[in-house]
Amino acid sequence: ANVNANEDALSDRTMAHHISIDIMEQFSITKRQKQFLLVIVDYFTRLVELFPLQTTMADIIANVNIDEVFCRYGMPTFILSNNGPECIADLFTETRKALCIRRKLTAAYHAQTNMTERVNRTLKLQIRIYAQQNHQLWDEEIQKLALTIRTSVNETIRETHVFLNFG
Repeated sequence: ANVNANEDALSDRTMAHHISIDIMEQFSITKRQKQFLLVIVDYFTRLVELFPLQTTMADIIANVNIDEVFCRYGMPTFILSNNGPECIADLFTETRKALCIRRKLTAAYHAQTNMTERVNRTLKLQIRIYAQQNHQLWDEEIQKLALTIRTSVNETIRETHVFLNFG
């Protein structure tokens, strides 16, 4: 019985078992008409995925999650998000339920429980610095900023996020 308990605990420690999502706003509209940034963080490996968006409609958020995260890393068991309209919209909720993904909500008074909030603080500073040079191209450079996060050694896990995912 003890072996099964260990296997269950280990199965919870896979990429995308538990992810958090958040939308960053208040960016300059880019040449490609992007003004929002979808931030997704895996809780186990701390891997960060960033997706510049034109809109935050629930169908767009659901499609990005499916096409860019679930198809690449597997289905999460949980998604942690705030009560943003895109995360509580019927379409997003129905998609999540159809895929058997449970949702956890961050408390409005304690938003920092969402790991993406910590990533957002780092990104805001990096994007602000970059945007001083060319505020209409931040979306074209965002993956380079993501690379700096992914290849940084995390103090808690003492590895890079990339190493934990890809070896």
